Amino acid sequence: MKTPPYMHTLREWSMMDVMGGQVAFGSPRVRTINDKEVRPSGQFVLYWMTSTRRYHYNAALERAIDISISLNKPLLVIECISVRHEWSSERVLTFVAQGMVDNMSTFDDHGITYIPWIENHIDSGDGMLRKLSSKACSIVIDDYPTYLPRWVMDRASLSSEVSVEAVDSNGILPMNYADRAHKTAYSFRKHVQRSLHGALSTFPSEDPMDGIKSDLTVKKSELTKLVKELELEFTPLEWIWRVAEGGDVAKKAMAPLNIDHEVFPVESVRGGHYEAVSRLGNFIEKRLANYSEGRNDPDNPAVSGLSPWLHFGHISSFRIVKAVMDKEDWTYDSICIEDTGKGHRSGWWGLSESAESFMDQIITWRELGFNFANFRRDHNTLDSIPSWAMKTLDEHRDDQRVSYTFEEIEGAKTDDEVWNSAQRQLLRTGHMHNYLRMLWGKRILEWSPDPETAADWMIRINDRWALDGRDPNSYTGIFWVLGRHDRAWGPERPIFGKIRYMSSANTKKKLKLERYISRWAEDAPIPKSPPW
Repeated sequence: MKTPPYMHTLREWSMMDVMGGQVAFGSPRVRTINDKEVRPSGQFVLYWMTSTRRYHYNAALERAIDISISLNKPLLVIECISVRHEWSSERVLTFVAQGMVDNMSTFDDHGITYIPWIENHIDSGDGMLRKLSSKACSIVIDDYPTYLPRWVMDRASLSSEVSVEAVDSNGILPMNYADRAHKTAYSFRKHVQRSLHGALSTFPSEDPMDGIKSDLTVKKSELTKLVKELELEFTPLEWIWRVAEGGDVAKKAMAPLNIDHEVFPVESVRGGHYEAVSRLGNFIEKRLANYSEGRNDPDNPAVSGLSPWLHFGHISSFRIVKAVMDKEDWTYDSICIEDTGKGHRSGWWGLSESAESFMDQIITWRELGFNFANFRRDHNTLDSIPSWAMKTLDEHRDDQRVSYTFEEIEGAKTDDEVWNSAQRQLLRTGHMHNYLRMLWGKRILEWSPDPETAADWMIRINDRWALDGRDPNSYTGIFWVLGRHDRAWGPERPIFGKIRYMSSANTKKKLKLERYISRWAEDAPIPKSPPW
């Protein structure tokens, strides 16, 4: 078979060569979201950080730096988190604050003015943004397709007095590389294989200030003047440090806030860039080789466990993929050219079986969620499932079922010990074993009065308790339970119809669950370290 011309170029590059381009205007990762102009006479360029909460491999930060240099203006980075949204909790706030503490030192080390800000119940984010836009040259914001960051992005486009650019740092492929919402993983996998080469030039640099000599800091005197003139109230750094410390100190600091205090911080898990990088290194060295076989071991799963840090942007998929490639000594010579665009689940990358399996999860399945949410505003509703799935669920709407109340389900008060164990893991750690998460959703469908209620309950529980809730990938998992990205299965069953069926009895046969059930028993202590 004749080698495609572009592959000759690919073979000249290793992963080290391609990880680090320039995210400039015209990149598919950059889009202007309002009709306002850049104001060259402004005092600074503003990067309003909402979801890509890191310095490294940050396309939005790189774009903001580019604008600052081109206008010869300083750069102001503000990382914000709201306490006004529905699922604001001690768990979420602590995790984000820990990442803020990391960012304070990292941005300071690289000479960029960074301010962490906790949006309170008095001063809203769009109010702060509106004030700052009156003095800014332009604004850069993270492009994120769901929940609060999307709402903030939409508000920014309306409230800002200057040009606002949304920049996508979410995945290996820019979301705008696709022209539609892909219905299946197979379809999206073909898209990944066909698009990877072009995506290489869009990768952000590991260090966006590498080689840049310009001083982009906002002078302290100018910052003080700005705060006074606009009547800005930034969060005291000492308070953020106290929240990040965890334990009783953090609980006391958060006590006055009108947030969910029942969703407590996970003491065995620390948010932030440094913790994420440490966990990545541990996964690469100790568990990657066993990923394909060991990922479904509920007691000691061979998984990365990085989903919470990915969700909050404390680590990038660019770094994760590069670490896998470096471990495998991968080059483009490894690619199976003949399989390009055929959507094969394994073999195309030319990696070990475990690495191929992990790559399919971190790219295909994770980014499928972003693709769908980007094109479908209804991605977190039942309207997003295929017509065949809705039809079969409707046909079985009146089937007899064992019903539990929402409170019984949320509190892990069912008669299913396997399911209760998985739910308790979620309540106590903000995480659930991936295979059991699928079973978790299937059983909620089985116990709910109707499919609409099942979807609502899954979202409410996941968004409230999961550290990686409120995420495109979370909604993918929830609606996969209801048929999205799947096909009709047989035999047809009560309640499920042609929706893929799972049961606790079959799961107990497939997995060794004795230690898992013991670990997450009702009277078991919360583990001091997570088994992932």
